[in-house]
Amino acid sequence: MSRVPHHLRRVRKEWTKGTRAPRAGRLDDPELAEDYASRERMRPRAVAIETVADVDLLPLGQVMRVESGRYDVRPLERPDEILACRVKRAATTENERSTLVVIGDNVRFQPLEDGRGIIHHVELRRTRMGRAAVSGTATRSAEHVIAANVDVLLCTISADRPDFRRTIVDRFIVAALVGGIEPVVVVNKIDTAEGEVEELLREEMAIYEEIGYRVLFVSAATGAGLEELTGTLAGRMAALVGQSGVGKSSLVNALTGDETRRTGEVRERDRRGAHTTVDSAMLPLPGGGWLVDTPGIREFGIWDLEPGELDGYFVEFLPYIRECRYTPCTHTHEPDCAVRAAAKEGGIDPGRYASYLAIFESLGPRGRG
Repeated sequence: MSRVPHHLRRVRKEWTKGTRAPRAGRLDDPELAEDYASRERMRPRAVAIETVADVDLLPLGQVMRVESGRYDVRPLERPDEILACRVKRAATTENERSTLVVIGDNVRFQPLEDGRGIIHHVELRRTRMGRAAVSGTATRSAEHVIAANVDVLLCTISADRPDFRRTIVDRFIVAALVGGIEPVVVVNKIDTAEGEVEELLREEMAIYEEIGYRVLFVSAATGAGLEELTGTLAGRMAALVGQSGVGKSSLVNALTGDETRRTGEVRERDRRGAHTTVDSAMLPLPGGGWLVDTPGIREFGIWDLEPGELDGYFVEFLPYIRECRYTPCTHTHEPDCAVRAAAKEGGIDPGRYASYLAIFESLGPRGRG
């Protein structure tokens, strides 16, 4: 007996099943009929989209929230309105090799019925907070942007984590500078550090103030330092990044004056928290401005930076670079390197130099983390 090809068996099976009388008769049962009607009501309806000849004529809006392929867009001409948008399959962008649509993006959209819309085009980003794709999850040939058009990046660490690595802070700072964003170091949970611990922590962070970066010590629990932080953000758009467990969600809630983000418990064994933020949202601040909250970041790579360019993002290196014997100089092994000498003699903070070496190594031969 000859075998029926697989694709013909599939067609025959579907045809046979579709003509069986009992299948059509199931809807005679009132309960089953109601269940079927309910399912049909939940099915996404097709939307008739008119052809757009020139996307520049479409309204301009800003992406305020991103979750599971849905983008809440605030029309700039009607700031009190929010449209739930999807991205058109053939949407265009002015940002090459990058995430198509992210929180903070300015987009051209087509309004539809029932408070919905379709995003047709993404405008050029003024600034962007980006990272290389996390290894093992996506291609590393494209930039993974976390937030766009941000003015300030809040590089957040926790005072109750005495084992924190300064390299994390320095990576945030470099990533902010690469994206054209002002970095501000925020030490949260300062209420948990007392006496000598607090003194050592402030001494450790003083190096950042010495090289020109603002450092703020705050507590989302007690409100300490929040007034100064709020003043720094007034009228600006800020993004808050940090490893899980640093109290990002609690800090967001304290700054916005609303329990807008869910908080989670911190594991006692390593002072790390579970990821409690599963979407990205742009939240209004009572004193003016916006705060972008993004999911916690465990692995943070720097995109589009060659190893030989890294020294330009360590501002304290600049006076010494021109004194190096070799040009270019990696400042890792070359003889008569003025940067290495300054790190040994105290002109450059040894901890910052150690961060430079770690980040330089992570960039690899092609300049991606």
